[in-house]
Amino acid sequence: MRTSTCKEPGCGRAFTAAGGRYCSRHRYPERECAVEGCTHRFRASNRICSACRSTFRECASDGCDTVYRGNALHCRACLTPERTCADPDCLTVFRGTTLLCWEHRAVDRTCEADGCENSYRGTTLLCVSCRTVERQCSNDDCETVYWGDRTRCHSCRQSDRICVDCEKEFRGRTTRCGPCWWAQIPVDVRAAISRASGNAYRARKVAAQVAGPVPAAEYERIRAEGPCVYCSAAATEVDHVRPLSTHGGWEHPSNLVPACRTCNASKGDRLLIEWDQARVFHAVRVSETVAAEYERQRLGLLAASPEEVAQVHDLAQ
Repeated sequence: MRTSTCKEPGCGRAFTAAGGRYCSRHRYPERECAVEGCTHRFRASNRICSACRSTFRECASDGCDTVYRGNALHCRACLTPERTCADPDCLTVFRGTTLLCWEHRAVDRTCEADGCENSYRGTTLLCVSCRTVERQCSNDDCETVYWGDRTRCHSCRQSDRICVDCEKEFRGRTTRCGPCWWAQIPVDVRAAISRASGNAYRARKVAAQVAGPVPAAEYERIRAEGPCVYCSAAATEVDHVRPLSTHGGWEHPSNLVPACRTCNASKGDRLLIEWDQARVFHAVRVSETVAAEYERQRLGLLAASPEEVAQVHDLAQ
């Protein structure tokens, strides 16, 4: 493996490969789907685009009757079988296409990016800091700008799937839909998770209060101001822009915005600069609260007290 520079005029992108003169975006000619009536343009070795190749089919593996939607001849379970690590001293059982588990594939290394000397343990040539940059989705039909280490944005990495349990259609990157994933967890474990999560959340809200508890009516008012600031869907919940759990968020109306369940759950306890940048940029455009907090996080101003921020917010009103 060696690091090369793409020879496409105007590109100059650095990539790692065993050979070749072009990066993944310019390795194949741009073409139009060969299916009649489809005008989708893409870069790939196939003559038919992914959407036209994705159909309902039965797994080609002997003894497997799984019906799924996709363009692979085998279902996900057959493509990534359960196996034991090939290392003689390791008994780890995992699902994947490699012979070794992650622990035995990862090695201690130094980042190969120019000017970076970070030491880490992993399987990539660049450390997380050098791989996580602001970039544009590599899908030719997508102009999403996001912060991450993936070449495609969150939406483009999702696909239409059939849940392996309930056989319902859903869009995502997992083999089970959300309800079925939760249902496959034992009942007593689900109850314990819910209790622990609820108790911890209530404790964080009490510890983060600025001027006493925020009334339920205030929460309802903010939720009713919807739609969701992150995706414009119907607002069903209220999100703390700076999380209460690990980043010193405060329980005050100046830190609350309307959100849908999907965005609120996806964001979790992450800062805006650590989350899906497509949704964050949308929120920055439509919400002054999110825009102000995003600017503070981008500049690294995470040490201000909740009282100072609340005072600034009150003056702005």
